[in-house]
Amino acid sequence: MNTKNNSGFTIIEVITVLIVMGIITAFAVGRVADNKPELIAQKEVLKVHLRYAQSRSMNSNDNYGIISSGNTYSLFRASAAFLVNFPGEQLNYIDLSALGLSLSIITDGNIVCFDSKGIPYIDFDTSIADNLQDGDRTLTLSSGTDSESITITPNTGFIQ
Repeated sequence: MNTKNNSGFTIIEVITVLIVMGIITAFAVGRVADNKPELIAQKEVLKVHLRYAQSRSMNSNDNYGIISSGNTYSLFRASAAFLVNFPGEQLNYIDLSALGLSLSIITDGNIVCFDSKGIPYIDFDTSIADNLQDGDRTLTLSSGTDSESITITPNTGFIQ
């Protein structure tokens, strides 16, 4: 009696499975290495934080703004000269390095402050005319070679 052993896999089946696994792995590794979605999301969060500072300034008797220090940024209240927590945050700063991101403000230092009309300034003291933002101001979030920019328009304080 001839018995044929049909257990196991053929070499064709093994090669096919390895090829499919290789393709799936290539997509997964490429997706994990891409920090672009996180960069875009954090850009939107920063825009919301800037608008929050602007709104607080317009709805109070005090000026609020954002101060950047390397890979962190904070909300500040100008008259009391202290940092304030963003809504829902436990700390008085946002740490971008934990997300693999960095923030740079291209022109006029590391402070964006708003007055009671929502007009942007480059320093805490909004009573000094020289501190008025005189041109578009760019904040750049970076992750490796990728970057996203936020522009603050002078006089109107429009954030885009």
